Amino acid sequence: MSEGLVKKKNRDSNIELLRIIMMIIIVGHHYIVNSGIIDVINSNIVQSVCGIKDYFALVFGWGGKTAINVFLLITGYFSCKQNFNLKKIIFFCIEIMFYIIVIYCIFLFSGYEKFNLLDFGKMILTIPYEFGKGFTSSYIALYFCIPFVNKLILSIEKKEFEKLLIVLLVTFTVISTFFLNTTFEYLGWYITVYLIGAYIRMYPISWFDNKKITGGGMLICLLLSWLSVLVISFVSNKIGRVLPYFYFVADSNKILAIFTAVFMFLFAKSINIGSNKFINLLSASTFGVLQIHANSNTMRKWLWQDVCKNVENFTRSSLLQFIFHAVVCTLVVYIVCVFIDIIRKRIVNILLKKGK
Repeated sequence: MSEGLVKKKNRDSNIELLRIIMMIIIVGHHYIVNSGIIDVINSNIVQSVCGIKDYFALVFGWGGKTAINVFLLITGYFSCKQNFNLKKIIFFCIEIMFYIIVIYCIFLFSGYEKFNLLDFGKMILTIPYEFGKGFTSSYIALYFCIPFVNKLILSIEKKEFEKLLIVLLVTFTVISTFFLNTTFEYLGWYITVYLIGAYIRMYPISWFDNKKITGGGMLICLLLSWLSVLVISFVSNKIGRVLPYFYFVADSNKILAIFTAVFMFLFAKSINIGSNKFINLLSASTFGVLQIHANSNTMRKWLWQDVCKNVENFTRSSLLQFIFHAVVCTLVVYIVCVFIDIIRKRIVNILLKKGK
């Protein structure tokens, strides 16, 4: 994914490793929220019979939106001083449509999914249809705004930049988190996080590269994120009423989602692991992993319900068995998707070479 989800040549592997970890967190998030496990937990909450397994499942699925913020920060950090590249976004869109069409055809011809004209139209028009509803299409819109956002960044001074960030964070984060007002909007928020990443690049502060400070901040934010999920779910269980377990991390603009993402990025940026070819290879397929495993509702049902059987495992297994299943399935799905994407790239490269 341009500078956000796709490896950039000669970039240190610390950022590449961060992207790998974030995508694994997203797969783990989808393991919980796209499988029906949340429905089982809700039922247990209403009956006030939640156990440790329920609490673990909620914490396991905590980080999808936080990880999205990390990718946006990476994009802002690296793109704020680069020129707009239309070719990259074209290839980006081609990759999106490739996976959408191929996976749809596989399900259709295998008989798993029946043809529906409305669904077919939505598939063909996925990019405009999903704008403002999901990450991929909204990211494309952000990418087209980058040249104009960069001009804004270069035209204002540091203090003006800081005031702009304060206004945006109050609007999107403070009001949404503490005043129960839904101020989240995809493109506006994505530009906000892009600006935060750009600010870190353009106006570095000494503690940004301090491993103890950034690592400590990351650990505190992670613990607060997990604790917020546990406390809300615990209270829910006690009163027998379903409350928003992921309230402080449920949307990308919630306070713990953005602060945790910022400290994760700063900590990863502050460490130096050199350049590792294997890490870079895996990182280059980060966006492919997203496009494959979260391709459609049909894919989600097939993957998490029919193949991995998440709900069945959750309801019938012990805590340790469920933990094993959740971790293994998440890692296997990630690895298989990486393998598929690498094969796709090699086939494309072969075809391009033959076409020359």
